[in-house]
Amino acid sequence: MKIDYLVDTNILISLFNNQLRQAIPNGIIGYSVITTIEILSFKGLSSQEESLIRSRLQHSIQVFINETIAEKTIQLRRQYRLKMPDAIIAASAWDCEAVLITNDKQLSKISQIQVLSLPIKS
Repeated sequence: MKIDYLVDTNILISLFNNQLRQAIPNGIIGYSVITTIEILSFKGLSSQEESLIRSRLQHSIQVFINETIAEKTIQLRRQYRLKMPDAIIAASAWDCEAVLITNDKQLSKISQIQVLSLPIKS
């Protein structure tokens, strides 16, 4: 599956909170199933907020964990000592040959993927 950009959880949270100074670039946008779990697991998320998030996510491609992503996750965790969710998201971008949009500085050190950060409003 061809995805131009895979969006990390922190970028989507900033987007939903209207905190991004710059728009997500045009192209085919994807997100990991891990992002879905992280973003919809917030305590206190109202049903209205959940509906809005789910509605917005429908316009992008959800990337599920497959055997290749699992193997790449293992490699990234060993090499970079990443937390499991971060490793899965990075491995998903790697597998899809997508640019990972994230503001997580640790993920910008991964040589297997290209990373783009977006400025946040102060």
